[in-house]
Amino acid sequence: MRRIRASKVVNMEVDSTSSSNITDQNLNTSMHGDDDVMKCYFITQMESLISLMKNTLCIGCSNRWNGSLSIERRDGLYLHLVFTCSSCGNVTDLHSSPKLQDTRRYEVNVRLAIGGTLSGIGHSGVKKLLGVMNLPAPVDEEYYSKTQTYIIDHVSRAQQIIIMAVAVNEAVLEGGGNKQLTVSGDGAWLTRGHTSAHGVAALCSTARCPKILDTNWLSKRCSKCQGSESLRQQDPELFEMFKETHDCQINYEGASGSMEKELIHQMFCRSVSKYDVKYTSFIGDGDAKVHKYLLENPPYSDVKIKKIEDVNHFAKHGKKLHGKGRMTDGQAIKFKIYFGKAIRENKSNLDNMYKRSWAIFKHRYSTNDEPMHEWCQYLQAAANGQTSDHSKSSIPRPCLDMIKPAFDELCSRESLERVVEGGSQNANEAFHSLLWTMVPKHRYWSSTIIRIALGLSAMVFNDGYISLNKLFASIFGAIGHYTTECFGRLDEIRKHTAFKEKTRRRKLSKIKTTTMTGSSGSDDDGVLYMINDDYVGDYSDDDSKIDESAESEEGESEEDDAYEAGGDD
Repeated sequence: MRRIRASKVVNMEVDSTSSSNITDQNLNTSMHGDDDVMKCYFITQMESLISLMKNTLCIGCSNRWNGSLSIERRDGLYLHLVFTCSSCGNVTDLHSSPKLQDTRRYEVNVRLAIGGTLSGIGHSGVKKLLGVMNLPAPVDEEYYSKTQTYIIDHVSRAQQIIIMAVAVNEAVLEGGGNKQLTVSGDGAWLTRGHTSAHGVAALCSTARCPKILDTNWLSKRCSKCQGSESLRQQDPELFEMFKETHDCQINYEGASGSMEKELIHQMFCRSVSKYDVKYTSFIGDGDAKVHKYLLENPPYSDVKIKKIEDVNHFAKHGKKLHGKGRMTDGQAIKFKIYFGKAIRENKSNLDNMYKRSWAIFKHRYSTNDEPMHEWCQYLQAAANGQTSDHSKSSIPRPCLDMIKPAFDELCSRESLERVVEGGSQNANEAFHSLLWTMVPKHRYWSSTIIRIALGLSAMVFNDGYISLNKLFASIFGAIGHYTTECFGRLDEIRKHTAFKEKTRRRKLSKIKTTTMTGSSGSDDDGVLYMINDDYVGDYSDDDSKIDESAESEEGESEEDDAYEAGGDD
């Protein structure tokens, strides 16, 4: 009995009529080519294959084929099917997926592993999805982990060479060729609080379109070491051999809360060797641990790193006074919004920043009998012969007297000097938001999958989903028609969502401006808060969302920040 490969049995030619039936109307064969289209995957029921074979002639006996179908081998989604003719015993083989070059891995299983991480469902989620679809189960978890280890090498190279190196060059060019860059940095933890076994951090450029320049990770736990503990008692020699040969993922010992400063310090230290640049200014939040650590352990012998305050974090400082007749949560949030606006609009002018910051307090302290503001709505109305009531926007003076020390501290010239030319960590928080869609915080993830997600999210954040085409080409040799189509549509959705959000904000800004200039006696204190248009979903007019973000601590706020780059929702 001889075996004949299916490719040798039938040489099908697909004409234009049949091609239109197996592809959609948007098929562009001039771009992808017929070969790329024919290499895609389709879900086919087994009975359909039998029906197809019964309508063909057996190459062995030239009779209409009538026989049996058996599964010779299954490896995840890969199937080796054997069609046996009952008349002559001729055997035809059908392989559902090719192997990757120079490996024993099948393409369909590697694509599935990347998709599991990209969509944030992991091995267990993939297993449920395939079960519901009545498809074969994925490879077992051990082999799935080995596949992830294979993927991470390609992701790391693509992230380093194709994506982040380009982002560094763009930042240098935008700075006029200056290789001393200002970066924003922020760390995050896999679980809430500072008890996580895994920590990540990213450095982002401060260019007009901020991009990720470098990422880093630390782990206090190795899943392989945990899994091998059973060998310690059963086979001590094998256990010791395993400990000596395996690639342990533990690269940090210490408090989880100290991961951030170590992560950022490592990225500063390798900037010259990786990109031939130096990070001379660092935008961070109010936590001084990172900057202090950079000063105590200087990454460059000839540069003293300058700390630039994050305007958003700086503006959130404040004191809450609850109770009847006191400042409400809504009023406290408004103070933070207007304070942040005063800083952003005057970040290059300390005098104007000081004047505008104190105008917020003075306007709330004003009364009709004692207006303290230089040009508020009350005085505008009086100059135009109109009436206005200051009492609607005022806060009881005893309450304001209690918070005045906080204003003295925050709005002093010495304090405001820290945010002159200040920046923002919005890009970092948006990147974290994208990262957590791939490794959600409510589940445990191994350090390998976290590193893959870190690389994929950096690629998507910088250049959109279409940047993953280069990664797929390096792994599979070809991207795939429907893969390219999918990533292109995801980026179109992202851009459309961003455009709608910016349009909504412009309309909202016009409405607020009209209300502020055209009405009198309003409860608005005349300071219009402008949202940063560079990111979708930073803070809207929802007071509860602003208050929630203002109260969140580092390591806990990443999930609340939406991002523009991904646009999954």
